[in-house]
Amino acid sequence: MAKEQNQAPITIRVGSETFGFKVPGHAEIKFYYDTGSESLYDASRNLVISCAEDKQAIKQLIDAKPALVPQIAVNLMRVAGTGLEVKLENFPKPAAGN
Repeated sequence: MAKEQNQAPITIRVGSETFGFKVPGHAEIKFYYDTGSESLYDASRNLVISCAEDKQAIKQLIDAKPALVPQIAVNLMRVAGTGLEVKLENFPKPAAGN
């Protein structure tokens, strides 16, 4: 699904997959959270997608696991500009047949 993103300023690992993200800027964060979305979830989703290097892969991931959206958004803002790698684990797995 996602490619190894060694050049990304922010790297977030979800399970065994690694996703690269650009650093969200203050204006971008302010737009999504103040004016650009009707809910906090939508704001977080839009920020995650806009910062993702592989937008299609991240859309597939968050469509399959919507609970990851706030976790990724919080980590993007928390580690913005530090180059730290974040590893998300122990997230809910979809029910059988989904």
